[in-house]
Amino acid sequence: MNLYGKHIFCGPSKGFIEFIRKNIVANSSRLNLFFALSLIIMGCTNPEKATYPVKAYIPAEISDKVLVTTFPRCHYNHNTGDAYEFSTKMLRLNFQAKTFSGNVSDDFLTNYHCPSEKLGMVFYTDLQPLYEKVEKVDGQIIKKVVRGKEYLYFPTSKQRIQQSIPHIDYFFVDSTQAMLIIDGMPNQTTPIKLVFTTYDGIGNSSFYNYYSIHTIIDSDFQIKYQIRIMNEAYNQRFNLNPNKNDTKFAQEFKDVIISNGNILDHPEIIQGFVDNNEQVIKFFEAHREIITKAEFDKINNTNHTEK
Repeated sequence: MNLYGKHIFCGPSKGFIEFIRKNIVANSSRLNLFFALSLIIMGCTNPEKATYPVKAYIPAEISDKVLVTTFPRCHYNHNTGDAYEFSTKMLRLNFQAKTFSGNVSDDFLTNYHCPSEKLGMVFYTDLQPLYEKVEKVDGQIIKKVVRGKEYLYFPTSKQRIQQSIPHIDYFFVDSTQAMLIIDGMPNQTTPIKLVFTTYDGIGNSSFYNYYSIHTIIDSDFQIKYQIRIMNEAYNQRFNLNPNKNDTKFAQEFKDVIISNGNILDHPEIIQGFVDNNEQVIKFFEAHREIITKAEFDKINNTNHTEK
């Protein structure tokens, strides 16, 4: 069975077993042990179980890399059927809002549960490769590889920059939204696009509690996720421990916007989004590996010949 865009069905391949073995030996994290034990205990006896570990392969478009994620089945917003591996051009995952919103507890495993609206809002998180950018120059269609900060400007032209300070550019997206392109801040390892709701003359919209983040991982892939202000009302609504998440930086950002202030006057607040993003990147780095397309083809061929 061809792994390109297809499902590989129950019955772990040699390649998958070897991946688990290597990760336990080289990286004895609780996550890898959890997945390995889940595989050994569950095997193929209950492939539909929500916590069964499933691998997703995302081939890069501009390089030889393949990003491989491993999460419990219930986090995939895909019809995985009884597959434990699949490939895709764009991966959509489900996570609780608290997972990437000032999460200071790192309790993804210690208090693990599948995403559930009963336990708080569930947000989409998208992973996809960077694509070649297409531009029209002197009537000619030009394709070029763009990485890092430059990639995040598209489709907005740099000519639309409204204001800049060191490391931060400010754009309007439309009549209700603006965005910041952030790179080079203290402790920042990867650029960020931060999209937020602008002041509407009133300042009491619920949209001010939400922020959309685009960032780069492993140079050739993009992650898009959301941050939600974990305020007292939200925590009480879902009976959440207020000490597990610190979104003071997002609340302070909101306070500036709803008072019709200039957020570029407060780089220390924007730094909070940078620090939060670094935690998100570390989270995904702990749940992924990078292989080459040659290695991917070998896994694909193995699964094609071994049932």
